[in-house]
Amino acid sequence: MHGAVGVAWHCRTTMTARPGAMGGETGNMSWVEEVLRQRRRRRTWGRIAMVLALVTPLALHLSRPYWEQYRGGQEAEARAAALRQYETVVRPAVRALLAYDYRDFDGAVAHGQAFLTGPFAAEYAAAMASLRTTAFAEQAVVTVDDPTLVLDERGQHRSEVMAYVTQRRRSNRLAGVEITYCRVLVTLKRAGSGWKVARFVVMPNSTVEISPAAVP
Repeated sequence: MHGAVGVAWHCRTTMTARPGAMGGETGNMSWVEEVLRQRRRRRTWGRIAMVLALVTPLALHLSRPYWEQYRGGQEAEARAAALRQYETVVRPAVRALLAYDYRDFDGAVAHGQAFLTGPFAAEYAAAMASLRTTAFAEQAVVTVDDPTLVLDERGQHRSEVMAYVTQRRRSNRLAGVEITYCRVLVTLKRAGSGWKVARFVVMPNSTVEISPAAVP
């Protein structure tokens, strides 16, 4: 009996030991599957990274012309907006500074000075004072057509505009009308909330014609 009991106990312990062994195998399989999943995940992300490494430079290269076109369009719009702002000062300033009538010479000078700022205001007054005697002697009348403007440089406090000017001069020493085509570089400086002319340079190589049929 003791032997039988020993055998039966041994059989029970043997039978109960096998599920434990199967559970260990299941745990081992789960661990292996997890390792394989991680490896597959790493391979997937590796492929994605490789594709991105190949595609991204190509996409940037292909999109660069469109980006440059966009930036160019933005810059053109900004320059056009700036020129619209400047021309409200430059157009009347060019006409005031280059035109005069001997019959109201002092009034023309005062009108021109209203557009100026800085040391150039005194320079302009001195230049017109030296011209005054000649203007009266020749009974000179000078007019200026509406100039064509091109933005040369723009900034928050200083800007430059190139003005293409047609100036017509009539006097008692001319048989007709003297027509001068010139370029003028107008330097603007911020004055309060607006702009004023700080420099006014007539570029060299102006073209002069005498037209008896033209009317100033």
